[in-house]
Amino acid sequence: MKKVFATLVTLLLLATCLSGFAIAKESKKTFGITYWCSSEFFMTLADGITQAAAADGNKTVIVDAEQNAAKQIQIIEDFIAQDVSAVFLNPVDKDAIEPALRELDKAGIPVINFDAGVTNTDLIIAFVATNNYQAGVLCAESMLKDFPKGADIAILNYPSNGACNDREKGFLDTVKRKGINVLVTMDANANVEGGQAVVTDLLQSYDLDAIFCINDQCGLGAYAAVAVAGKDVKIYGVDGTQEAMDLIPGGIYRMTAAQSPKKIGAACYEAWKQYDKTGTVEPFTIEVDAYTIDETNVAQYSGKGYQ
Repeated sequence: MKKVFATLVTLLLLATCLSGFAIAKESKKTFGITYWCSSEFFMTLADGITQAAAADGNKTVIVDAEQNAAKQIQIIEDFIAQDVSAVFLNPVDKDAIEPALRELDKAGIPVINFDAGVTNTDLIIAFVATNNYQAGVLCAESMLKDFPKGADIAILNYPSNGACNDREKGFLDTVKRKGINVLVTMDANANVEGGQAVVTDLLQSYDLDAIFCINDQCGLGAYAAVAVAGKDVKIYGVDGTQEAMDLIPGGIYRMTAAQSPKKIGAACYEAWKQYDKTGTVEPFTIEVDAYTIDETNVAQYSGKGYQ
């Protein structure tokens, strides 16, 4: 009888362990991550989400939308088919993404929107980003310091992206009535090629003192155009890329308002955990501060990658 009892206990313990293993296995979650274009910034941010998820035994699927709004909708449809537990989204286009958001809502899949906001915030559970308005303010403050008597400038923007719009607004609000004359504003498509092409044309028509660029990518293109033209036109960008930091000591690329994608990624996952536990995220908007990198502190950050 003792042997029979011992055997029964062993089998019961084994069944309990296997049952617990099965439950644990079933509880593992997969998250979809999609961003508007591949860059060190977004890859670092996605790694931040992935590392936080992995610490809980979960995994991520990361897909670059390659600046293609239609492709991003297809990516999200694939996420729905995979029955992901949540989607972390950086939209290519803040308006065009809405049909995909509605499909996610129907499927009961929550969306954490990061970096650039979607238009219809009723379809997301949280928005996590750099304080992009503040980033524009930092660029404006640097420009005002460099040009205390005023300057004639151009702005390179990207109207379809909410984060870029916030940066532009922060910049414009700060320089208002302070002698900074915006002669022209152009969409540079937020990339190097667009920045170089637009500024090459602008330099033939305008005598500029400076250019505010809504990201370092178009800022690098602007720098290339200025260098080829041999002009002394100061450039102010946003992101904190290593390429921008490499140019700061030369005096033309004056500064970059840097972001911290590691902190944004971690905050995204924390927002998901809060939602999973309580059914809501408070506060709805989670902002991570930007910071200025210029000639006074570039040596402190250069070569260390995104923070």
